[in-house]
Amino acid sequence: MTSAPPAPTAPRRVLGLDAARGLAVVAMVIAHALPFVSERVSEGVMFVLLQVNDLASPLFALVMGVAAGLVFPGPSMSRGLARAMVRGVALIVLGVGLEQLDHWVAVILHILGLLVIVGTPLLVLGSRWLLGIAVALVLAGPSVIDAVTRAGGGVPGGVAPSAGWATNPLVEWLVLNTHYRVLTLLPLFLVGAVLARRGLDDERTSWWCLMGGLTMLWASFAADLLGFPVVFSGDHADQLQENGLALAAYGLVMATAIAGKRRGSEPTVLGPLALIGTVALSLYVAHVALLVPVIPAFPDGGWLPFSGFVVVSVLAAWAWARFLGRGPLEVLVDRMSPARRPRERVPA
Repeated sequence: MTSAPPAPTAPRRVLGLDAARGLAVVAMVIAHALPFVSERVSEGVMFVLLQVNDLASPLFALVMGVAAGLVFPGPSMSRGLARAMVRGVALIVLGVGLEQLDHWVAVILHILGLLVIVGTPLLVLGSRWLLGIAVALVLAGPSVIDAVTRAGGGVPGGVAPSAGWATNPLVEWLVLNTHYRVLTLLPLFLVGAVLARRGLDDERTSWWCLMGGLTMLWASFAADLLGFPVVFSGDHADQLQENGLALAAYGLVMATAIAGKRRGSEPTVLGPLALIGTVALSLYVAHVALLVPVIPAFPDGGWLPFSGFVVVSVLAAWAWARFLGRGPLEVLVDRMSPARRPRERVPA
């Protein structure tokens, strides 16, 4: 009788990657609580809070690309694609469902789901191809948004398109959404996959991400001062700022994690963020649902609902991850997805 082969192990968790994911979802929680205090803060505080708001979605896209690059194609190309499709559809279903609730959040899950479905098959290409496509999309993206918006009878950053085809969900999610769209998130997804291929222990790459991201961010501020502000979401000035924020945050988190690993000690701040990162999807869905009763309970807003909402959401997610493990939605989506490799039959 032949002995059974060892069961395939799941990809090991990477502290820096989990912490970057945790940072992205915490930034989203803060951004979604911002309307409670938007009229009560100074311009300086609002500027900082808006950077947190602008960080969340591009960092999520970048981290998703890194995660996809780590596991795709895996033992089987077809199974890798199937897993990506199932996960993408699950995110779309959750996102569309959350949009039906009464809150002020611009839900991103369905757009991230479509991003996974569109982006994962591209990862069969080499890294140079992925970087080339990313650069081409960044350069051409604003022109595509402008052309499609005007073809639909609208004006970018102004009048919404009125043509029937322009309200098709796929058109909106791919190009016309006024907050985020696959067209401008896909470059970060592809860059993330390339970063995964270079290895997540490459400290030099992390520092390049940090410095390059900061350079892009400061360039966006300089462009604004020189009279080239953001005109519409997804234009070059907007991408320069948001992509810069995402790359800088990712680089800082990964460089911190790598330095801690070299010293043999886990960086204090990254541990809690990494725990939250393991339940990011559950936290996202739960905190949006929590806003439904909280918003009408505090019609005048204020610091109490802002701080209470953020603290309760983040602390509950940390406690779940710390004492119960993976989030319920993470477990559910993983069980729905095809296994990375087929079960092998063992001869008797």
